[in-house]
Amino acid sequence: MSNKKPKIGVVGTGHLGKHHIKHLSSHKSVDFIGAFDTNSKSLNNICKEFSVKALKNMDELISVCDAAHIVTPTNTHFDIAKKFLENRKDVLIEKPMTNTVEEALSLIQLAEKNNCIIQVGHIERFNPVINELKSLVEEPHYIEIERLAPFQARGTEVPVVLDLMVHDIDLILEMVNSPIQNISASGAKMMSETIDLAHAHIKFENGVVANLKSSRIAQNYIRKIRTYQKNLYSITDLMIPQTELYGLENNNKFSSDAKTQLIKTQSGEKTLYYEKFIPRNNDALLEEINDFVRSINLRSSPIVDGQAGLNALKIALEIENKIFLNE
Repeated sequence: MSNKKPKIGVVGTGHLGKHHIKHLSSHKSVDFIGAFDTNSKSLNNICKEFSVKALKNMDELISVCDAAHIVTPTNTHFDIAKKFLENRKDVLIEKPMTNTVEEALSLIQLAEKNNCIIQVGHIERFNPVINELKSLVEEPHYIEIERLAPFQARGTEVPVVLDLMVHDIDLILEMVNSPIQNISASGAKMMSETIDLAHAHIKFENGVVANLKSSRIAQNYIRKIRTYQKNLYSITDLMIPQTELYGLENNNKFSSDAKTQLIKTQSGEKTLYYEKFIPRNNDALLEEINDFVRSINLRSSPIVDGQAGLNALKIALEIENKIFLNE
């Protein structure tokens, strides 16, 4: 374990890059060395706003850093990450990891060869309500995830499956520990040249079924997960965040504060339990960065490593291909 603060820089000063720079510039466990972007106007404005160094080019960043956050358009991820990994620098790559499975595999192999760390920015893993949900719902039979957002031009260079749904694919794969049996999907182009609305139906070999819906042409932001298992139903709002739990049995899931109501069922009168769980609020991006820093210092695998990024990408691309076949 190293006691030195890792020297970290950022490539990309767009919408997401700005948030990474904001957090890194004030992080007490990081020596933040600055940022680079090919858009000099954006670079200078952001670096001035947070009083950080604007680096002249990527080679300058590589020469002085231990690791980098790659927060650029998806089609640039592979070339940029490859350059850092070839120089034995750890990387945090925003999702989706790359454009293709072949590119992702190549980066994983290069990282292994050079003893480097790859972390992929599936930020929902660090949403405090997700760990709460996993402790409450252990054997879901059916899962619905809805992720909607108003239209904006940013991000439309990739289909909504890679822009939004990939978050939920990553969550589903982590929640359901089983190989996938079958995938069906549909979608449509509405306001861009790529898919803006997508539905996916995923059946796992253990019998679990997941329905995912993603849209970037909604009126409001919605990010919700609904789970169903025997005698237990949950609805989780990722934005508040909170989980509401309903059950016909206590199963040690409910506290003494749970509300109860007697209801009539076919098998007789039962007690319906209801409780709202609100986790300790935290900053998901900060937690993601903390995990990257911890992995750098301990030379250990991050929570969302390159393999996890690859797994989500594989399923996202399969869903995307099925949508194209149905057009």
